[in-house]
Amino acid sequence: MAFSQTPSIGVDLVNTTLATDIASGAKRVPFTLGMEVFASDGKRYVFAQANASISASTAVCTVSPSTFQATATGGAYTSPATAMVTGDYGWFSAASV
Repeated sequence: MAFSQTPSIGVDLVNTTLATDIASGAKRVPFTLGMEVFASDGKRYVFAQANASISASTAVCTVSPSTFQATATGGAYTSPATAMVTGDYGWFSAASV
């Protein structure tokens, strides 16, 4: 399991924030979309929102550089280890080199 090495409080690279929790007011969106951190596994992570359902650990995700919406098609990012539905938030990884 990777952990953040960028000085930021509360970064959880493993778990996602559910859209239902945001909608109910149980949680807030924890970070600004597009925030990036580097992790102990040598990868760069970007905080993005699922624009469709994405299976756990999908290795071909695209993250839009303008909206930070993620889809499970043809990209260079890997989705979190938890399945996501439209509107969920999470950290998507990419090689940092």
